[in-house]
Parts: sequence; structure tokens; C-alpha cells
Amino acid sequence: MSNAELGKVASTGKIVESEFIRVVYQQGLPQTVGVNGCRVEDVIAVAMARLDDYQNGLLACEENEEAITFLRKATRSLEDRRRRRMEQGVFNTMSRHVIVRTEDEHEDFSATGA
Repeated sequence: MSNAELGKVASTGKIVESEFIRVVYQQGLPQTVGVNGCRVEDVIAVAMARLDDYQNGLLACEENEEAITFLRKATRSLEDRRRRRMEQGVFNTMSRHVIVRTEDEHEDFSATGA
């Protein structure tokens, strides 16, 4: 999607639409309202599947592989978020989780590398 097309995407927070795509995101906690939409992780999985199809055919290229690499990294980051929320007891709640900075975990950490 070009930058001009991105400007034409309608988003209400739960539904994102453009001329050729409609994404319905989960609204509310599944244990409270049931499953009524997808997660960001689901959208990433669809994009990765499409790029994998390209990579297994005539459209294979370095750029597709790089995009797949970044989508895998995004997936890992979201898995890390989920794990951290579970560890902190805020998974499946609307509460924020605590971000632990590396320098808070390691006393010998130095921003200068010294």
C-alpha cells in the first residue's frame, strides 16, 4: 500500500478498511466478550504466509526474505510482550505491564560501555 493509499484507510480502532482489505480487530477481553475479531499477530501471520508463497515461487527475492525476517522479529516481540504480561499477572487485563530496562537488571551496566 502506498503512502497515499495509507491515508485512505478508515480506522475506527476495531475495523480497518481500505478498497481491498477489511480487518476486524478484537474488541474487549475474549474471556468477557468472546472472540469477536483478530489480533495484530494474526494480521502479521497472514502477511508472512503471502510472502512465503512468493518465496516458494517465481517472485522469490532478497526483499521478500528481509520482510519475512522483520515480520518474524515483530512476532517474537509480541510473544515477548505476552510472556511479560503473563509473568507480571496482567495478561488478559487492560492493565499496563512494567517495562524492565536492562540497566535496572544489571548493576554493572554502563551506557558508555565502560
